[in-house]
Amino acid sequence: MRFRLASLAAFLFVPFPALAQTPGLERVLSATTLFLSDGGGYDLALLVDNLDDGADLYVYFGLERNALGAGAKPSFVKKNAAWTGAMAGTRPSLAVNDKGSLLVKSENDSVGRDRWSQTLTVVRRNGALTVAGLTYTARDTLDPNAGGSCDLNFLSGKGTRNGKKVEIKAQTIPFADWSDEKLPKECKF
Repeated sequence: MRFRLASLAAFLFVPFPALAQTPGLERVLSATTLFLSDGGGYDLALLVDNLDDGADLYVYFGLERNALGAGAKPSFVKKNAAWTGAMAGTRPSLAVNDKGSLLVKSENDSVGRDRWSQTLTVVRRNGALTVAGLTYTARDTLDPNAGGSCDLNFLSGKGTRNGKKVEIKAQTIPFADWSDEKLPKECKF
């Protein structure tokens, strides 16, 4: 964990003119370093508030130390990669799981009666970012019997819905094509 924080600090604490080369980086909501590239160097993922109820994802592959200071351009940009609200419990974040995959997390755990959380597991396959999995939970604060949970692995075609095993069509979903409107029926409650 200390290594990851030190690496992230080395990338983010560069002169502000370098950050200005990529629009919106002054609105970073979450950032993480990871290793998705085969060619060495660090990869950097930034989740940036787009000021329109969404957050855009910027991914930089194969960065060397202080590469952002040299004006690195993002390798991948996904507009509206995550939903965002203005208060606690509605802010998206990034993480890395124990297998090194990028986790893109969104949630509404503070506004209205319909509460939900969503985690997309993103991997790199054949050079492209792919949605490998989806974990989704929903609940109604006024109806304890409403809601549910799902955990799907799109690559294997296996998963669970409300704790029971389900099978889905194994598929490769490019992250560039993902949208919340494509939520599988196994995750609709």
